[in-house]
Formats: sequence, C-alpha cells, structure tokens
Amino acid sequence: MNEQIIILVFLIIALGITLWLYISKAKKQVKYRGDERWQLIQLKASNAANLAHSILIVLIAVLPLFINMQTTVTLQRVSIFALLYIGIRNLIELVATIYFDKRL
Repeated sequence: MNEQIIILVFLIIALGITLWLYISKAKKQVKYRGDERWQLIQLKASNAANLAHSILIVLIAVLPLFINMQTTVTLQRVSIFALLYIGIRNLIELVATIYFDKRL
C-alpha cells in the first residue's frame, strides 16, 4: 500500500511539472512574441531534455545485466514508469527553460 501511495505522489508531481512547463512556455511565447531569443531558449532547453533519452537508452541496455531474468514486469508497471519518465524529462526541460531564460 505504501508503494502505491509513493507512486501516486510521484505521478501527481509529474503531472504538476508537465502542466507548469506547458503553461510557462505558453506565457513566455506570448511575452516574447516568438522572437529569435525565445526560439534559441526553447532549442537549448529541448537539447538539454533530450539528454534524458540518451540516459534512458543506456539504462535499457544496461539494466538487464543487473536484474533477475525471471522477473515479471506488468504492462501497468511499464506505463507507470513511462509516465514518471515523461515527468522527469519535462522537469529537465522546465529547469533548462528557466535557466536559459535568465542567462540569455
């Protein structure tokens, strides 16, 4: 039961981060009117977030070496991890957007 509560909390946090990212990007798009500076900020933030994809590929390649091959993974568990991964990627993009917005 505790594991389910922890996963639920993380999923709610991931949802909040995703919503915050999209609302923040929409406000900045209106504020900067889509100028070149804003496009550069989005490009750099997207590149920073895409590093998460590389890390995920390495984890998928290395993880089978450390887990028992008899372990059963349900589709529900895979979908929960996918949603958490999307939340983490959006967090990276949000932090990078804020960072590059202040820096540039």
